[in-house]
Amino acid sequence: MNMNELSLVQQRLTALMRRPLQQVSRQKEMLLLTFGEPGNPQGTVTLRIQCFFRLMENGRILMASSDMYQPSEEMWKMWEQMGLEPDVIPEDFRPDAPGVNRLDDYLLVLNDDLDGLDVRGAMLGQTGDLTLLFSCGATLQVMVDTAGGEECWRLWKECGADGDADDLVVYGDGAELVRPEDNGQG
Repeated sequence: MNMNELSLVQQRLTALMRRPLQQVSRQKEMLLLTFGEPGNPQGTVTLRIQCFFRLMENGRILMASSDMYQPSEEMWKMWEQMGLEPDVIPEDFRPDAPGVNRLDDYLLVLNDDLDGLDVRGAMLGQTGDLTLLFSCGATLQVMVDTAGGEECWRLWKECGADGDADDLVVYGDGAELVRPEDNGQG
C-alpha cells in the first residue's frame, strides 16, 4: 500500500475505537463483526473479512478462518451415528452451509459472551494487515492473503453514522473508498 492508502485506512479505523463488539456472524466464507452500542443502528460499524483471520487470547487461538472448513461437533456425532469412518469428512460435506462447521460453533460461544470486546487499539501493516486489540486482552489479526486486486476486508458504517457514506475496501494491492454495495445490511 502506498502512503496515501495507509493514511486513508488508518483514518477510517478510528471509527472502531472504543466501540463494543455487538455481534459476530458469517455469510458464506465471510466473517462479519458488528461494532456499536446496542439499540443504536445509526452508530454501527461493520468489518467484513474475506481473508485469513484469527482471534487470540492469552497465547491461544480462539478461532481462525480455517475453522470454517472443519465439521462441527454435531456433524462428527451425526456421522458417527450413521456408521461412517471416524475422522473422515464425507465428500458431500458443504462447510458453507449454516451451522455445520467448527467456526459456527465458536461464533455461538463468542456471541454469548461479548463482554470486554470493545476496541482499544487498531494497528495497520504495510500490506493492509489489520490487528484489533480488545479491552479484555483478546487480539484479532486479519492477514491479507493475496497479491492481486481481490477484496480482503471492508469497513462500512450504517447510513448516517459519522457522515462517512463510502465503504473502505482493502485489496491485496491497495485500498480505496467505494460507494456502498449491498452489504447485507440494508
